[in-house]
Amino acid sequence: MPKPELLELDIEGMTCTACARRVEKNLNRVSGVTAYVDFATEKAHLQLSTPVDLNTIKSAVTSAGYQVGEGRSELSSLLPRLWVGGLLSTLAMLLGMVEQLKFEGSHLVVWAAATVVLAYVAYPFHSAAVKNLRHLDTTMDTLVSLGSLVAYGYSVYLIAQGHTHNYFEVAAVVPTVVLFGRFIEVRARRSATDSVRALLAAIPETATIIRDGNREVIASSEVKKGMRVLIAFGERLPVDGTLMSDFAQLDTSTLTGESLPAQFKAGDTLSAGTTVVGGEIEIEALGSASVSRLSRIADLVREATAQKTKLASLTDRISSVFVPAVIVIALVTLLLWLAFGAELDFAVQAAIAVLVIACPCALGIAVPMSLVVATSVGTKRSIVIRNPDSLRLLSKVTRVVFDKTGTLTDGKLKVVSAIGLGGVSKERAIAMAAAVERSSKHPVALAIAQLDDSLAASETREIAGQGSVGMVDGLKVSVEKPGQYTNQVELDEALVLAGPNTLVVVAWEGWAHALIELSDEIRPGAKQAVSKLQEMGLETMLLSGDQSARVQFVSESLGMDSFRGGVSPEEKLDLLKAADEVTAMVGDGINDVAALSAADVGIAMGSGAHAAQAASAITILDDDPNSIAFALKLAKRTHRNILQNLGWAFGYNVLLIPFAALGLLNPLLAGTAMAFSSVSVVVNSLRLKWQDIGAQRSGS
Repeated sequence: MPKPELLELDIEGMTCTACARRVEKNLNRVSGVTAYVDFATEKAHLQLSTPVDLNTIKSAVTSAGYQVGEGRSELSSLLPRLWVGGLLSTLAMLLGMVEQLKFEGSHLVVWAAATVVLAYVAYPFHSAAVKNLRHLDTTMDTLVSLGSLVAYGYSVYLIAQGHTHNYFEVAAVVPTVVLFGRFIEVRARRSATDSVRALLAAIPETATIIRDGNREVIASSEVKKGMRVLIAFGERLPVDGTLMSDFAQLDTSTLTGESLPAQFKAGDTLSAGTTVVGGEIEIEALGSASVSRLSRIADLVREATAQKTKLASLTDRISSVFVPAVIVIALVTLLLWLAFGAELDFAVQAAIAVLVIACPCALGIAVPMSLVVATSVGTKRSIVIRNPDSLRLLSKVTRVVFDKTGTLTDGKLKVVSAIGLGGVSKERAIAMAAAVERSSKHPVALAIAQLDDSLAASETREIAGQGSVGMVDGLKVSVEKPGQYTNQVELDEALVLAGPNTLVVVAWEGWAHALIELSDEIRPGAKQAVSKLQEMGLETMLLSGDQSARVQFVSESLGMDSFRGGVSPEEKLDLLKAADEVTAMVGDGINDVAALSAADVGIAMGSGAHAAQAASAITILDDDPNSIAFALKLAKRTHRNILQNLGWAFGYNVLLIPFAALGLLNPLLAGTAMAFSSVSVVVNSLRLKWQDIGAQRSGS
């Protein structure tokens, strides 16, 4: 099944989560489109299962009352309104409430100021409220618009009756205060996503290539595999490539966050988005910019932000019924006060306060704001939380199970010895094995494939947890874990002499014709990573399909709590399903996919198989095992932060609506409290950026 195309659009004009919900509903009506609209980032994330015309998508957004963004900053549209509102509402408040400043006709000045504020500053609220009304919906904008209009209309009525006392200052101050809260919120949201935007913008638009001996500048998207690309001092690499120069010094902080330059030698793989800090270098492109590691990271971030959490869906549903309920409460408040003989002035003031205090904006941003900040923090540390709904389970993990190759070891296997068996020379057996392994990306296959290129194989395929098989010179050749063969005694003798390394057998026609011994290095930060997890009170286990001797050696070297070697993918699955504890599985290969899916939480290494990443809740982009402890701590902090936000947002409304209905809060205080509620949620979410989560990188 082909992977759906991902499309990301900026949406302009949204003022709350209900707006996002309406745009999302319209987009999902378009055939072939699955959409999630995130109010926190003001983006629509679309998965297109079939080709869809962009104009059709834009029409769906427009029909909901909003626009596809043209790059205009929301801050730039808010600032002028905020300046006007700030000046005029301050004037209205001073002249309306400070007796010493009043003069004959001052109420007319306040009226004029409130009129400008209501018409210009509060226009976004009125516009959104009308859009909502057309769709028979209500949002926080409805409450702000209705509250300020009622205050303004009642004030006009009072003046018409000959009174100088009025509520024009309420009509002016409430929308201004709410707009100020929105301004702070927008700035915080933009700050939270800065690191993500910087990451996605790191690839330069052009590349300098060598063609027919001449330098030529082309678009990065036009670079093809095998092209020679030149990168000068201070320039970013436009594509992934193999270093052809003898030496290179790169700033890799875009990908790894490491501040010190990294050293590379000829033959090393370099990543797009990194910056040359030495002299000019030459690379051989591994593909265009669209298939670079950084582009893969961009896709992972897009996929992560394109998912709506169950908590966010719940808050959306609550908000959709909450606003109509508040309007009813405000009306009932007005009628009850009048029924109990209160002055109309007092009853109207209490009703306005209920409308203003109850805006559910804080509730709407409680979940997405935390996730936006967590995504920003994680991306800086090369961590992507792909499945936000897994945060709850991540916060409860008690055991971390590791695959070995490519996870705790670097996965860069090297052949350390090979012997021929069954009367076949070592050279012929290796040539047969290399032909079969050439089409595989497994670390074992990559190591063997580079030993020989004299033969070709057909009908090759991988068998998860076992190895590879293919046809070579009319023979069905297997490169696999040691099993049972006709010459078993000969093989057993060879196995006894082998070291605690990865062992594979080259076999055909039921005979073992070679035993190949491979070894890889334990990652520099692996021991430190295991130690950090144990300090967090987590049990660590090594679970691998490799030979038990090799698995035991790695496990004991790292000080892990337990290990199991020689385990098939099916056995891994059974072990994880039978576990009583909340388990996180860390892996990187195709043979880990089932285990990653079966575990309570899957964690994949960024350089591993795409299928492994797709089955995981978290992806460690820089392959640093120390990032696992950081990711678990970040998940716990984020989950706690979301619960704090929701608790504050719910508690605020539950506590203060009765105060407003009882007349204990005037509309001015209600507006200020409502804005403060949203700002508090934003500030609490930003604490994730400021907190020291305390997991260092390998070697730091």
